[in-house]
Amino acid sequence: MKKMIIALLAVSLIACNSTQTRKNTDIIQQNLKGKVQTLEERTTNFDSTGKAKSDSAINISDFNAEGYITTYTSKDSSGKITVNQTIAHNADGTTSEVKNTKDGKQTFRVTIDVDKNGNYTGAKTYDSTNKQDSYYTDFKTNEYGITYAGKQHFMNGKLKNTFDMKYEGPNFVGGTATDSTGKISYQGTVKLNEKGDAIEEHYTTHEKDSTITKNLTYKYDSYDDKGNWTQRTTSDDKGKQITIVKRIFAYYKD
Repeated sequence: MKKMIIALLAVSLIACNSTQTRKNTDIIQQNLKGKVQTLEERTTNFDSTGKAKSDSAINISDFNAEGYITTYTSKDSSGKITVNQTIAHNADGTTSEVKNTKDGKQTFRVTIDVDKNGNYTGAKTYDSTNKQDSYYTDFKTNEYGITYAGKQHFMNGKLKNTFDMKYEGPNFVGGTATDSTGKISYQGTVKLNEKGDAIEEHYTTHEKDSTITKNLTYKYDSYDDKGNWTQRTTSDDKGKQITIVKRIFAYYKD
């Protein structure tokens, strides 16, 4: 699922804000507690022998005082930055732009259209030369402002892909995505615990002639005093440990 979610990251960040309830903050959408200022996630993947792989990564999210992510940085195991993302917000908290850069140069950008009621009506994506290469229509959002469904089009109007994700409140529980031919490219389900964290995930991805099915379980090894988990172990359908994620939080002072 991770690859699919990364591919849809810019759209996932499009949160249809309500200026009265503010249910749509990234703190809520990521099932976090407390006034998070910085979240650092250290991911270690393991091979079939239990040895740590070289594709481990560090992801850092910075939140403003209102609970919205302003920057997201990903580093490889050597500490080299692989993704540097900035997220701009309108005065009411709605997202106006998401931009990825590498070595100071743009690699991807998306701008989001918002109507007077704070509802997202569309989005445009741009390549590394800042040339528009696609656009989104038919957005649907839930009460937490999460854009859970939509369509992406090539510039000639041809359909590129669709997505229709499912949520329980603000928490992701699966969904489907299709490619330009209408063929399912992702289909999955997620089971949550009483805290709203994923404990089981089953998904299948289709890409060209490749089909990958994963059946994963998540175990939460520790929590901090705010109630946020600080270590999670992922195991495959054979019960073998494949990933450990450690999280370090910094909080705004009350």
